[in-house]
Amino acid sequence: MPQLYIFLASLAAIVAIVVVRNVLYTRAKQAEFDKEVSQKVKELQQERQKEASEERFREAYVKEQQKKKFDVSQFKVVFRKAEMAMAKKQWNEAKRLLIQSMTLTREELPVSLSLASVYMESGDLRRAEELYQKLSEANPDNASIHESLGKIYAHRKMYKEAIACYVKATELDNGDDKKWVALGRLYYLLMRSSIAAECFRRAAELRPRESAYLFLLAESCRDADDYENALFAYERILTMEPYNEKAREGAQDVRIKLNEMEKMMSR
Repeated sequence: MPQLYIFLASLAAIVAIVVVRNVLYTRAKQAEFDKEVSQKVKELQQERQKEASEERFREAYVKEQQKKKFDVSQFKVVFRKAEMAMAKKQWNEAKRLLIQSMTLTREELPVSLSLASVYMESGDLRRAEELYQKLSEANPDNASIHESLGKIYAHRKMYKEAIACYVKATELDNGDDKKWVALGRLYYLLMRSSIAAECFRRAAELRPRESAYLFLLAESCRDADDYENALFAYERILTMEPYNEKAREGAQDVRIKLNEMEKMMSR
């Protein structure tokens, strides 16, 4: 009988310990949960305060801009000086004048485009890229901005990024032969000859008497084993320039390739 009492007492002690532990564990988890919730609430409040502060700043900026009286005549004088500095390739002076011009007008896009161009021409590609990226976000339908970004990426040998920019530029402005040629050269560089040929074909359609485009088309077609279209491009060149030896030799080489293919197919 005493042994039974001892067993029951031990069991009761164990149960009590387990219960206490569970209570303590539950309280600890609850405290941890409450702490996490409190932290999330605090972060959310801070985020809302930040958003409200930014909104107030934007509203204040807009009101300030609306109240501000811009000197149009002064802007024209300063911007003209900036254009003259750009023409003389006086890049530092042009930058200074363009930045000054921004404070004198609400129409910042033309000034920003000129400034980005100056950065690019002066070799400051990092700043040019940053400015063109901001301009592309604010003006996503401006083809020239995407084209300029493409030029920067191509110069930095970031060819995939450059192609993406030129694709966007040609989507927005498919009537510019130079954009198609630049895009074709990038595809050709990455050994995508058939796609490059399509780009050069688009350029040649826009400028049908530009023999340089037809040569690019012919060479890319040859690399893609599209000898019929290559021959067509060479023959178009010879129609305009009957004594063009390069086109004549190219046409002869392509005819040989076509004959070889016909013989192989007839076997």
